[in-house]
Amino acid sequence: MADTKIPQQVAIFDNGPKPQDEMPAKKKTCEKTNGYEPPNLGKAIRLPVPDFSDPYRPPVCLEVDFPIAPINALSNLEGNAGKPIYQMSKWWARRRSSVFRSLLIAAATEAPGDTSQAAKRVWDHYYCNHQKAGHFRKLRVLDIFMGGGTTLVEGARLGFQMTGVDLNPVAWFVTKNELACSDPEQVKALFEDIEAKVKPLVQPFYTTTCRVATRAAG
Repeated sequence: MADTKIPQQVAIFDNGPKPQDEMPAKKKTCEKTNGYEPPNLGKAIRLPVPDFSDPYRPPVCLEVDFPIAPINALSNLEGNAGKPIYQMSKWWARRRSSVFRSLLIAAATEAPGDTSQAAKRVWDHYYCNHQKAGHFRKLRVLDIFMGGGTTLVEGARLGFQMTGVDLNPVAWFVTKNELACSDPEQVKALFEDIEAKVKPLVQPFYTTTCRVATRAAG
């Protein structure tokens, strides 16, 4: 996602100073940025998370405002076709991952005192390393209609404790494998085994004789 070119619509939020309650998990480092780099890309910045067991908790960003314009623009650019994890299986109602990622961030992050900055807080921290920052690790999310697993995958990437349920066994199988761990060496060995068995069978169909080269050699 870091390579996604950010559309001009996102300029509706200017990158002003951050509120005091958004403290970097580590010391700030000066880095050169280019015109296309999203704000706070890959940074482990801790966000304020309310106590959801408190009935008088402060509102979260999603209850106040949401960065519809930049997320919509990003969604139009992004899609899911190019993301390997979502090619685990075809799913007829695959949702855009950028929408679910931003919804989860907005639903778990406390809104700033200045409510006009709520949408900006979500967008400014969209590309942060939330898993490393760890502010969502104690929050549990249940998706009772998980389908192809977009909510679970994006929530896991953000560091939430995710649980999904679905009556469809295909949905369960697809999502289970999207979230499963794999050994790269084991995967490589599997592909090499498939190549060794299949290559001798199909390679003869992809050979040809170059008549010009044959005549020149004779």
